[in-house]
Amino acid sequence: MSAVVFSLGGLARDVVLLVIAVAVFAAATFVAVRLLGVRRGWLQTVGAAVVAWVAALVLTASLLDWNWGEDRLGLFAVLLAVPLTMALLLANDLFARPGTLARGDRAGLVAAPRPIAGVRAKLEPLSRYRELVEILRRHELLGRVRGTSDDDAGLDPAAVRLREALEEAGGVYVKLGQIAATRIDLLPPSVCEELAKLQSRSAPISAEAVRSVIEGELNQPVEGVFDEFDWEPLASASIGQTHTAVRSGEQVVVKVQRPGIDVAIERDLAALNQLARLAERRTVTGRDLRVSTLAEEFGRSLRSELDFTREAQSTSFMHDMAVRSESPIQVPSVYPELCTRRMMVQERLHGVPLSEVPADRSLDRDALARQLLSVNITNILERGVFHADPHPGNVMVLDDDTLGMIDYGATGRLDSIQEQAVIDMLIALVRRDAGMLRDGVERVTDVGTHVSRDRLDRALARLLAENVTPGGGVSVSALTDLIPVLGEFDITLPGDLVVLMRALVTLDGTLGVLSPGFSVVAAGRDLAQKAAEDQGGDPAEMLQEALLEELPVLRRLPADVARTLALASRGALQVRTVQAEDEDRFQRTLWNRFTLALVGATLSLVSVLTMGLQVGPTLGGDTRLVVLLGSGGLLFGVILLLRVAAAIIRDGTT
Repeated sequence: MSAVVFSLGGLARDVVLLVIAVAVFAAATFVAVRLLGVRRGWLQTVGAAVVAWVAALVLTASLLDWNWGEDRLGLFAVLLAVPLTMALLLANDLFARPGTLARGDRAGLVAAPRPIAGVRAKLEPLSRYRELVEILRRHELLGRVRGTSDDDAGLDPAAVRLREALEEAGGVYVKLGQIAATRIDLLPPSVCEELAKLQSRSAPISAEAVRSVIEGELNQPVEGVFDEFDWEPLASASIGQTHTAVRSGEQVVVKVQRPGIDVAIERDLAALNQLARLAERRTVTGRDLRVSTLAEEFGRSLRSELDFTREAQSTSFMHDMAVRSESPIQVPSVYPELCTRRMMVQERLHGVPLSEVPADRSLDRDALARQLLSVNITNILERGVFHADPHPGNVMVLDDDTLGMIDYGATGRLDSIQEQAVIDMLIALVRRDAGMLRDGVERVTDVGTHVSRDRLDRALARLLAENVTPGGGVSVSALTDLIPVLGEFDITLPGDLVVLMRALVTLDGTLGVLSPGFSVVAAGRDLAQKAAEDQGGDPAEMLQEALLEELPVLRRLPADVARTLALASRGALQVRTVQAEDEDRFQRTLWNRFTLALVGATLSLVSVLTMGLQVGPTLGGDTRLVVLLGSGGLLFGVILLLRVAAAIIRDGTT
């Protein structure tokens, strides 16, 4: 082979040697990664391999008196490069930022490398940060950020400037302002009142842009679809703008998506996610709150609002459900033939948003609050579907002094187990019962065997105590505070329940706007009373229902008892639990790793001692066979030790 290579011309020989070197480099790197037992990203692997090869060549050359023409140079370099590559990859794990390593089953998964997309994703938010700083500067809000006074003469109040800045920022920031507007328990009333105007006062888009969207979606002129169309917007929100129109003699509302809003939202969400990940990595509060998970849930909810066909389906479903149940709260009907991804047509409800209702308007606010609470709680606990964003801009006070609900772009769904868990949690808030709250959590999460129930109960009891209201009840904000408390025990709630908790807090704020003093926790009192009444029913009837539910189990009971007795009589009856299986798995893993580490350490030690012996035949000059065997044994022993170390680091037990 070497004779053939060196018989070629200068350039051809160099090309062939380069190809051979690259092939040997790739093969040795592949072997190193496979021996280590955990896959890595290609960029990380190539970087470690290059450094390892440079070090291996330098070390080999130094051992051979810097004779770069020595025939054994390449072979020794390959033998050294493999363990050095493994060691560098392992060192990268040791110095990795806590929480960034793929662990357990995920450690062996292959992720498609996208370095250019990753760099672009990190750089794109930077331009947005500059825009946001400029917006804050234009609205004279940087003074508060820097800690200086901004109460200069001639300026609008800070709340007004904050609302205007959020409007100009648009998209995600308007949504965040809308959520903040309901938190009258955290923000001053003047700020909440001003932020409430964000519900329908975003900067309008032009009539030309509206016409372009409608005609682009329906492929026909606006005049061919509607008898009349009012180009003056009825409301202009962060994602869409609504107009009134007439179709076939019926008054309708046409909702049109803002052009380019999907691109703007993705850019803002990228910046928000970047900040959330930074806060989670660098701050205790960020990690306890799991702000990156909250940001992801917020982004998922916001993206769902960009597809108006989903909103049309949800609105139609809620309308049909309201009609069947004779709900006192109206939900508009939908014209599905005119609904697309970027526009939606629905029945017009005549009224004004709750956020714009004058304080002196004569309303039975207490009765309306009870209706709003009852309908939403019923939808959650009996039908498993709920409005995920019931802020005051989505609650309409109609001309006949009744209520309506609009904007079902964000909805949530619960399964039967989650519904029962929510009931337990609400009752637990009323009773201040930490045990019942824990039972509700355990219904929908996997609580590990390492979690102490006593410690969890004490943490939940403290949570309830910290959220007691002046009236002796517990604030619904305890549900959102529950997330960081559970995070301390490595317990994560399902995404649907996180969305529900945010919706309940928003609903609680909306109820406070409609009728101060009203709270979602009032629903818990009704649930507790209903549960007590259900438990106090006819004993015979309750027994009959319980027997019917357990009838399949009772039919199998005689056969199961006979089989159990037969196994017990033969001494073959075994009792296994999840905890026992976990302990068996842990012990097997421990002994396997201990055995591998012991073999690797013993082999390495024996090999080193063997290499020092001056016995046996020589090969290729002055190299003894025992040195060659010792080198191979040392290499194999080091590989075993590195493999054990890599497995320990990646399974999260360190």
